Amino acid sequence: MAHATEGVSESVEAVRFSFLTDEEVRKHSVVKITNPILLDRVERPVPGGPYDPAMGPINDQSPCKSCGQRAFQCPGHCGHIDLILPVYNPLLFHMLHNLLQSTCFYCLHFRASRSQVRKCASQLELIAMGDIVGAKRLDSVSPSESIDPEESDGSHVSCTTVHSGTETDNSEDWNQGWTSLQFTEAMLVLNKLLKLKTKECKNCEAKNPKITKPTFGWFHMMALSDENERANIIRGHKFGGTLSGVTEEIPSSEVVNADDAESDSFMDITNEAEGSKQEKPGKSKRERVPRALIQQKNSISGPLLPSEVRDIVKRLWENEAHLCSFICDIEHQRFSTFGSRSGYTMFFIEALLVPPTKFRPATKGGDNGSLKQIVPVTDPTFVFLQIMEHPQTVLLGKVLESNIALGNSHVNNLERSKIVNRWMDLQQSVNVLFDSKTATGQAKREFASGICQLLEKKEGIFRQKMMGKRVNFACRSVISPDPYLAVNEIGIPPYFALRLTYPERLTPWNAGNLRDAIINGSEIHPGATHYVDKLSTVKLPPSKKTRISISRKLPSSRGVVTQYGKSCDYEFEGKTVYRHLRDGDVVLVNRQPTLHKPSIMAHVVRVLKGEKTLRMHYANCNSYNADFDGDEINVHLPQDEISRAEGYNIVNANHQYIVPTRGDTVRGLIQDHIVSAVLLTMKDTFLTQVQFNQLLYGSGLFGAACGSSSAKPSRKISTIYSEDLMLPVLPAVWKPKPLWTGKQVITALLNNLTRDYTPFTVEKDGKIPSSYFGSRAGQSQPSKDGKNEDNGEHRLLIRKNELVHGVIDKAQFGKYGLVHTVQELYGSNTAGILLSALSRLFTVFLQINGFTCGVDDLLILPRNDEQRKKELEGEDIGEKVHCDFFNFKPGTIGSMKLQTEIEKAIHNIGQSVVTTLDLKMKNTLHDKTSNIHKDLLLKGLLKPFPKNSISLMTISGAKGSSVNFQQISSCLGQQELEGKRVPRMVSGKTLPCFPAWDFSSRAGGFISDRFLTGLRPQEYYFHCMAGREGLVDTAVKTSRSGYLQRCLVKNLECLKVCYDYTVRDADGSIIQFTYGEDGVDVHQTSFISQFKALAANQPILGKKFNHELEFNNYITKLPKRLKKDAKKYIKELEENKIPSELKKPKDLLKLVSQKYISSLAHAGEPVGVIAAQSVGEPSTQMTLNTFHHAGRGEMNVTLGIPRLQEILMTASSDIKTPIMTCPLLQNKLKKDAERLVKKVKVVTVADIIESMEVSLLPVPIERHHVSRIYKLRMKLSESKVSSSDDYEETLEVWFLRELEDAIQNHLGLLSRINGIKNFVPELQSTASEGTDEDPSGNNQREEDDEDDDAVDEERGDDLGLDAEKRKKQVTDEMDYEDGSEDEINEGETSDGKETDQGENEGEVTEEGEIGALDDNEDDEDSEMPDKQALPSKPSKSHDETTKAKAKGKKKVKAVLVRKDSDRSIFVATNGLEFEVHFRFTNEPHILMLQIAQKTAKKVYLKSSGKINTCQAVKFANNDQVLWEEGSNRKAQNTDGNAGPWALKTAGVDFLALWEMQDDLDVKRIYSNNIHAMLITYGVEAARETIIREIKHGFSSYGVEIDYRHLSLIAEFMTHSGGYRAMSRFGGIAESISPFLKMSFETATKFIVEAASHGLTDDLETPSSRICLGLPVKMGTGCFDLMHKLEI
Repeated sequence: MAHATEGVSESVEAVRFSFLTDEEVRKHSVVKITNPILLDRVERPVPGGPYDPAMGPINDQSPCKSCGQRAFQCPGHCGHIDLILPVYNPLLFHMLHNLLQSTCFYCLHFRASRSQVRKCASQLELIAMGDIVGAKRLDSVSPSESIDPEESDGSHVSCTTVHSGTETDNSEDWNQGWTSLQFTEAMLVLNKLLKLKTKECKNCEAKNPKITKPTFGWFHMMALSDENERANIIRGHKFGGTLSGVTEEIPSSEVVNADDAESDSFMDITNEAEGSKQEKPGKSKRERVPRALIQQKNSISGPLLPSEVRDIVKRLWENEAHLCSFICDIEHQRFSTFGSRSGYTMFFIEALLVPPTKFRPATKGGDNGSLKQIVPVTDPTFVFLQIMEHPQTVLLGKVLESNIALGNSHVNNLERSKIVNRWMDLQQSVNVLFDSKTATGQAKREFASGICQLLEKKEGIFRQKMMGKRVNFACRSVISPDPYLAVNEIGIPPYFALRLTYPERLTPWNAGNLRDAIINGSEIHPGATHYVDKLSTVKLPPSKKTRISISRKLPSSRGVVTQYGKSCDYEFEGKTVYRHLRDGDVVLVNRQPTLHKPSIMAHVVRVLKGEKTLRMHYANCNSYNADFDGDEINVHLPQDEISRAEGYNIVNANHQYIVPTRGDTVRGLIQDHIVSAVLLTMKDTFLTQVQFNQLLYGSGLFGAACGSSSAKPSRKISTIYSEDLMLPVLPAVWKPKPLWTGKQVITALLNNLTRDYTPFTVEKDGKIPSSYFGSRAGQSQPSKDGKNEDNGEHRLLIRKNELVHGVIDKAQFGKYGLVHTVQELYGSNTAGILLSALSRLFTVFLQINGFTCGVDDLLILPRNDEQRKKELEGEDIGEKVHCDFFNFKPGTIGSMKLQTEIEKAIHNIGQSVVTTLDLKMKNTLHDKTSNIHKDLLLKGLLKPFPKNSISLMTISGAKGSSVNFQQISSCLGQQELEGKRVPRMVSGKTLPCFPAWDFSSRAGGFISDRFLTGLRPQEYYFHCMAGREGLVDTAVKTSRSGYLQRCLVKNLECLKVCYDYTVRDADGSIIQFTYGEDGVDVHQTSFISQFKALAANQPILGKKFNHELEFNNYITKLPKRLKKDAKKYIKELEENKIPSELKKPKDLLKLVSQKYISSLAHAGEPVGVIAAQSVGEPSTQMTLNTFHHAGRGEMNVTLGIPRLQEILMTASSDIKTPIMTCPLLQNKLKKDAERLVKKVKVVTVADIIESMEVSLLPVPIERHHVSRIYKLRMKLSESKVSSSDDYEETLEVWFLRELEDAIQNHLGLLSRINGIKNFVPELQSTASEGTDEDPSGNNQREEDDEDDDAVDEERGDDLGLDAEKRKKQVTDEMDYEDGSEDEINEGETSDGKETDQGENEGEVTEEGEIGALDDNEDDEDSEMPDKQALPSKPSKSHDETTKAKAKGKKKVKAVLVRKDSDRSIFVATNGLEFEVHFRFTNEPHILMLQIAQKTAKKVYLKSSGKINTCQAVKFANNDQVLWEEGSNRKAQNTDGNAGPWALKTAGVDFLALWEMQDDLDVKRIYSNNIHAMLITYGVEAARETIIREIKHGFSSYGVEIDYRHLSLIAEFMTHSGGYRAMSRFGGIAESISPFLKMSFETATKFIVEAASHGLTDDLETPSSRICLGLPVKMGTGCFDLMHKLEI
């Protein structure tokens, strides 16, 4: 138990990452490990083995050999293994490979030219100094201008010294920090140089051999071609390293000397070579070449051993010292305190650190549970029976074995190939020790996880042990409700109160209390468990006498206060008592999932005797999203005074009244309390004096004074306590006896609550509509100016604490309601007291009044019920809708004929028919049901509104909605699955009992039954289908939205408001100049623009802002919009002469500015995290349906979480459903819009086909093989779009080419399915070569795989792990291939036709890949964009065919590109008829007609760039069109044809719309593709688009998010001038905090990056501080306090 008296003496300021050198490893180690055996026969650790006693004791009894302590105290000591020969560091293997590929093996410099290398070094130096502009400028200057190539080395060195001088001068500035911009720029410059892949060295012009990686962790050098080798020898280049004789040179006894020996041998060889060259100058070059060629060729090809690579890299480091110093220290020693690090040795390992024994504990199992001797390799079964060794121990054992085997081969002088093999084994075992993913073959055993696996994922060190930890001083239990607690209290059962303790320091003021606590001991509450002083910690004993004697050590508090600070300091110093949790303590309460700020709040404790569960008030349910059906909650007890102070004053539940998502209220009374409130404040509720007083007494506001039971409680209160406690309220009715109304109870309560303050005024519309109060139609309705309100019960008015009219319902606990106004005017604590009092009051009233539901509440009047039946069960709407669709007259066509028509349409046209019919049916049915329900629940009920309990609940907002009531009493309505009606099976039926292709509304899932009278089986089944979808949706949704929120929080966690009101990142870079563009804290936004409420309560606010607040240097004036609105309101007041509390209307402006200044966000506010929570938390309410059909057409838009992921997490350039909108110019009519739609419309070959038929003929040919000939005949219709020549070219060239490829791909697919053979062997080989040559692609794939796990762990175990993984892999491969496919197409569209004709082989593989994908993917989504490449000519991309005709220019006719695999033997076009014959030999039968139909949809006769479909839309509120201001009014005032109209297209092509500028308002073009907006219109347009798109995504679900959060997220994503994702490749990758990156995802990747480049973490980010257990620099942690001491 940590002593509360200890203070902190040191804290970490920064952490620098680097690799340990071999010398450091040996210094750090206490013992050299040489023996793979763990234990001897008597189960003692073997000296020199992995359990050597010097590394720490193996059990609790034995002491440590190094420090002499027992296991618990011993910190553990490291050992080391000396490797016989050096091996590659597996973590840096890829980096070393890149380095070798850019190194010349002949001159041992970088292959890049000298000027490039110098430029790179200069740029890195400038970046390190912070001059990024200078570095960029160097880039723009050509190399010859920037650095003279003939400049001597000496001048270059001097130049460096000059720079280093400036470095020392600027060292003070440097320590201010290294920004993310510097980091990204430096990495870009470095990678640009290292990624230069050239075979020829720019310095010595030597041709370098190719380095390959046959397996991970081993290099192989390919031999050069004879021609290149000859050129090298003629130029006199000698290879820098040699393979022959290296291993013989290395002594096996000690590794320390190996370095010198190798370098000597290396030097000797090179010197010898140079000598021979100088000795024989007379020999002609020709004689020398062949022998040298053979020697050099032999020496080059073969494995490249680590010792050779080390020599090459060492020489490179010497030759390129300046640039190489940046590779391993990119910040260039910003912190001199860390000292220098060696460079190239990090790529190699000679001494391996062995972690202490205590960090590799064995998992005991079996009967006796003791350690057994283990020989891991020989007898693995024995291991598993008795004990499981730690994976690290097993892997270290393998390294030791490989090391010993390699040593033995040296001693025995085995042949070279065997030594190399054993060396490879050692490399492999080291690789697996570091990262078990690199294991191959048998080594892929599941139980051995490497070091990397200990860091990765949720269970890794970073996320499980550093970011989140198990804690003490916490309890968890089920929660139960308790309406008698205060809203910010929590009831704790005694079981927890006895076990949770608080270390209270002894002071003269609490000595008495603590003495009593010690005497009570640990079993009696309130007691104590421990007593601590400077000498010892004493656990309080069971015997009371001993406890009393301990309590006497505490000094008496009498008389101390007077002379405190003189005599008795020593008596109180350092004494602490661990006392029980007791009433009035503050605890932090948290419910998981903690999605937003109010999910963790501070509550005040009340220990409730006899309880077993935690008790909580109902008002907190919404904050925690809790209910009482078994939810559990966590309680944490803060352990020091500072935490308690923050708990009482900042985190207190009363202060969390506003939720930051958009400044709404989150706490309020719910359910029964609202019902009670409505009943109490109804006009006809009257109370006797006894009841009135009882209610007020029950509210608990009037203290315990009313507590004594008496025969006449009323007289007691009036006589004694009237002046002190309760202000009298006169009765509303005097005769025949005094009666008070329910409204007067509220008035009395408010009078008492605001007794010491000015009374307040509030006016707010209720939840219950006015129609429910007006019983007679002729009653006067309230006018706009608010005067004629004789029956204004639907609107609450409290004037100067008097409840004048209106009822208290749900709205009064919401935004701008009664409680919100009290909170704003009198503060959070008063609002908390009001909520608590109202809660008790309503509970008591409901107990008196009673409330219940019966069946008679559900019944409808017989007349209305008959009408309902008649409308629902009358003529079926289905026939009418379907007849309209097929242009038949209802009733003229039989049901069989109509069903046949439906079947035909769905088979021929496909999904779009189903979608259109669904939409029409849904809309018509919706109109029909809403018509039935319109007045049913208002006038058609057997029991009218206030008496009808269910009606009361649903209308007042207590529980449920009118939909629930309708489903019980009227009908269930249309059941939907994924936003559509119930789908049909293949047979055309929705359920077996309906006829095929049935058009009735019932068969489509419309339920006319109700719960009251029961459902038929079919309806019940449909209802279950919809219910099941909801359940699955919820399960899938939580994991997706959880991962989305985690990505957002980790990316935005560093953003906070600074003292100059800017929002800055951890490195000090400014994200926003003023938070949210006006600087206002979201919690304070509510009342700023509520001028009426501010004016009504001006006296109270005047007192609240009695110290006048002033503008400062940063915030100088009111925001323009606010000032404008305030002036407008003042003008209205003056014009209408509305009575107001304001003496002068101008005072309002002063009041608003006071309110504005007081509402500014405080410095240190973590706005990034709040923005992340405000977007993440509402996303859990979104249903997952991806697509939603916008309006009447079939245009899909992605919605919900998939759309949010697209915008925020992937920031994808190709989105699933790109759309573009543009309004027409003013005064354009509907016909103009339709003309434009026709102009843009895409015409495919399928659109002009009238009929298509295929015939099959068997034809014998030579070699006795029978081949089949497919004859495809197509009849075309006339079209205005194209001429017959265009038809001919399109069909004979583009359509035929596409059809051939489709057939080839289909056959390839069939062959893969049947496993017969692969028809295009070269297709895959070329593809694989292509991928091999581009290592960046490969690496990307590997990273993607790692990411799968990161995402996977966030998913629920919905599908079971394996299935989930398989599914994930499939989708990920598809995504990955999608990307490559798009790249291919970009190439095609830009290069045009000519390249296609030129490179046939390339075409095959590309087409093959596209085709194969198209077969798997959905046609409409993936294939349309791909094939647009085909018809587009390089010269004209839009409407090319029609335009070319119009201009009358001669076109060059395109020619069909033939391929080897083509099967067509005859092609003919005759007017409107097209015929083609294909020959097949020994190939499976295919469905030619289907393939041809699919292909016809892909080949375009006319297209407008990338636009697929287009439609004209009229003004609507949420339609993603940038309308002009005032469009709303125009839309309402005009008829259907006149404006405002807009075009909406699927597919984004700005050029196509720009060309229509005569009709379109092209200034208002908008697209939901943020990437396209960024490229076309720039970064500010992209930023605005991000805000609009997130807003649109949420508004579809009725969720509104404050603009401040969205603007902050958009600013962050576009901060660097691009559009960066909130994933580990986006904002996080640019962060300067390695700890932040590591705690997010792929910890290994980031820790290696940090160590290899010598990065430093300044511990500015929250993640890095949490990792090291430091308080975060946000909120109260972002400043220190200075205390003025008087000594």
